[in-house]
Amino acid sequence: MDPFSGDLVVLSQLNPGYCRCGRMAFVTRQTCRRPTLRHDEVAPISVIAAWMERLTGVVRPFPADRHRQQAHDELFLESVHAWCAELGLGTPGPHRVTDSLPLPASFSAASLSTIERAGAEPRPATGVRSAATSRRSHSPYWSTDDATTIYRALARHIRRHVARGTEAHAIDFMLNPDPLQMGARMCDQHGALVAFADLLFTECMEAHAGLRRWPYRDPRTGANRAVRDGLVQGALDGGNAWPPESRAAWLAWVRRQAACSAITHAWRRAQRLAIHAAATGFADWNAAIEQYGPAGGSSSAYIDQLKPSGTALWFSAPPPYQVTWAAAVVGEHLRFVSAPATSRIDWTLPRASKAERRATWSAAQQQRAANLLVSCSGPCLTWSAHGGWGVCASAKPEIAPPKRHRLLGVAGTPRFWVFPWEGGFAARACEVRIQGFGATAREAVDALRAAVRQHRKQFPQEHPRPTKLTSNPLPLRPDSHPGYEAQVSLELQAHGFWKRAWMFGNLAREHLASGQRSRR
Repeated sequence: MDPFSGDLVVLSQLNPGYCRCGRMAFVTRQTCRRPTLRHDEVAPISVIAAWMERLTGVVRPFPADRHRQQAHDELFLESVHAWCAELGLGTPGPHRVTDSLPLPASFSAASLSTIERAGAEPRPATGVRSAATSRRSHSPYWSTDDATTIYRALARHIRRHVARGTEAHAIDFMLNPDPLQMGARMCDQHGALVAFADLLFTECMEAHAGLRRWPYRDPRTGANRAVRDGLVQGALDGGNAWPPESRAAWLAWVRRQAACSAITHAWRRAQRLAIHAAATGFADWNAAIEQYGPAGGSSSAYIDQLKPSGTALWFSAPPPYQVTWAAAVVGEHLRFVSAPATSRIDWTLPRASKAERRATWSAAQQQRAANLLVSCSGPCLTWSAHGGWGVCASAKPEIAPPKRHRLLGVAGTPRFWVFPWEGGFAARACEVRIQGFGATAREAVDALRAAVRQHRKQFPQEHPRPTKLTSNPLPLRPDSHPGYEAQVSLELQAHGFWKRAWMFGNLAREHLASGQRSRR
């Protein structure tokens, strides 16, 4: 008899299911339908069959790419007993087999009645716009799906309560992408640490982050009116056996939980990269341009969705770069489990009470008024187009103006005050004792601008006041510092901050290696 090749070949002159010799039967009515096990021997298998039947009700992510699907499935199967325990599905019989990997998971659950009530809440009455309609009319830049709304909520919290006042650090990083100086600044200043994490998180979550941030601006203005941004929610696999009248609400709850898990994991990943940079003194943002491939395989198997900046999208990344999850209906509750779960790193700034905020604002107002009164005392240079320069008494405001303004059209944009004075207006420079007058505020500002320009022509500023440094970078070696700075600058001009992030790291490592060789 020829060895069985694995493919059942049916010859026309023989009965189906027999060997080529015609004497040995492989598939017959007797061999297929005659039981070979007693009922007591089949009973243990029924427990496994019931467990597998419960597994068919589990909802899992269903990415379109087979490599991503394989990555999600591998993480699930490596700890399948822990997943079933967290979901409340149980295990078949006594649990003696340990999972190959522990499961650091995050768990959430909600009653089915609560989910259905939340999904069946009535729409606002006519004349009152819903949240989605309001978002669509006020912000056409953003899509209105749940995942994008959740991301915008977390990004707003980070921008206002975590990374408040750190935007200047992010701008400095992108203008001078020196990994050594960036690492030193993050080690010394907590604001720089938070700014680096916010920079990575925002760039790797949005497709057009450069149009909206650093500095913050409205992307709908100018040539970007047609640009839209948002997160693309992945497909789900399962839930087909759920009741049709409740399936939409249950799946919507699962999608929201999956979006929360993925967005939170991306933010904590950015935090860990920033902490590592501060600990090592070496900033590395190469994770922003990584290419996602199958778990354990080459990362260049395929490239993630392309963006104008060339960076990756962390929201749709496969494990181990992103979480996987599972959801199941157990009893009267819908359970959701995501893994891996990382520990929370709380960088939230302390919030002051309203009384403290009012006291701080009042003290700042009084300090500004005191500075104005001190400056507007004694003689002051006055210039006019008809009389030229003269020395007059300083104009004093009756009520201190609330803020200072920038004098546009003059190098350095110096600050000035403008306030009513003797039936007209007076404009007074803050840095030098120069003032101008006019019947209107515009005329007073124009007079002050002309006076400052004439003053700078007569007395040019040889040593202008330096701007305040935002950091104290560590000094580099004087012999190799100019060449290293030039290489970083050329790389930034040629490819930008993101497209070849790995190159900045290579330049910094070569610089450190050359410094070590020169010491020997």
